[in-house]
Amino acid sequence: MEIYGVQLQEWIAAGAAILALVIWGLKRYQTMSADGKITLKEIISGLEDSEALVDEAVKKTEEAHDKYVEAKKRKCSVCGVSGHDKRNCPTLADGDE
Repeated sequence: MEIYGVQLQEWIAAGAAILALVIWGLKRYQTMSADGKITLKEIISGLEDSEALVDEAVKKTEEAHDKYVEAKKRKCSVCGVSGHDKRNCPTLADGDE
């Protein structure tokens, strides 16, 4: 199944990566605020730890976006290749001559 030209499992993977980042952030916030105050050192440590998770979430969402953009490109209805349409399809031109 596709949504906006992107397979459902790609959307699920991107959503899972973002959800994991959100859950990790909430747990990290609870840990930092357990003593009632949050120091600058704790914030910097949390940001450094989250860098890999953010990179993974960005990668997953960019992959889903790239697949969406690729799916929206115009494709030939005869041969299915993007970059031309049926009026100038090389497959038809080879067959007509």
